[in-house]
Amino acid sequence: MRVSTVTTRDHALLHAVRGTISAGDEVLLCVAFAHVRGVQLIRKELEAAAKRAAPRLLVTTAFGQSHEEALAAASNAGAEVRVLNPGTGTYHPKLYLSSRGSAASGVIGSANLTSGLVVNVEVGTHLEGERTDPALADAWSWAETMWEDPRAKAWEAEADVPGKESFDAELLRLLQAAVAEDPVFYTLGKKAPNRVSEVTAGGLYVETARSTAKHGHGELVPPWMVNLAWEVLRSQGELTNKELLEELRVHRSSAVMAILSRLPNVEALPGRRVGVRWVGGGVAAAGSPAGGEA
Repeated sequence: MRVSTVTTRDHALLHAVRGTISAGDEVLLCVAFAHVRGVQLIRKELEAAAKRAAPRLLVTTAFGQSHEEALAAASNAGAEVRVLNPGTGTYHPKLYLSSRGSAASGVIGSANLTSGLVVNVEVGTHLEGERTDPALADAWSWAETMWEDPRAKAWEAEADVPGKESFDAELLRLLQAAVAEDPVFYTLGKKAPNRVSEVTAGGLYVETARSTAKHGHGELVPPWMVNLAWEVLRSQGELTNKELLEELRVHRSSAVMAILSRLPNVEALPGRRVGVRWVGGGVAAAGSPAGGEA
């Protein structure tokens, strides 16, 4: 069996989780908390796995940390979602498993299905081998026991579970101030204008030449995209458009990058690289509450 340590450095942990899901015909994820930012990071893999068999996701809604929008996103990606609130003690694992035939893989570590997969200081053990290998067999046995726990219930939308993701409060204040100063943000590469017609806790509406020609109005940039980009920028110290688009899968990357570049303590990267860097007196400590870990 192959065993390796993976961390959030260079996105190794995220790649291990994505690879684990991609490698399996059977996928079972047991995590305490899920945010839409985390689900979006693995959504492509969940959708591909769902074509083989529905991935299974078991979370807790204790402490209001598994957001309704995240569980809906996982369900829409083809996952079967259950909620386990034991009542005695807290359900708090971070376990990602898959198997195909006799082969199996898993990631066992500290990261919930949140932006903590790329932002926080997290570590995991990546296991690759046979499903009969003791470590993988024990992990699968434990995960199946949790999934079949009689207290685990099929997820249904609940009024007391937080709904759609909003902008982090301080980030919303900064965005509103930047828009009030000048609603037009120019992309860092081609200097194309992006006009923000509205900014609320529920998202940004951005008008471009393309969106105006196609829809006659701006298009929504959902909060998770900007929240995730902001967290990664502050934890890593810099963020390129390529990373934002390809690694973090923020498909409005040019607009998001243009907006970030106008926020306090942020400046465009020098030279030909399209991106931004944090200049606010040092990189913010990873592991902030925004990552959703508890």
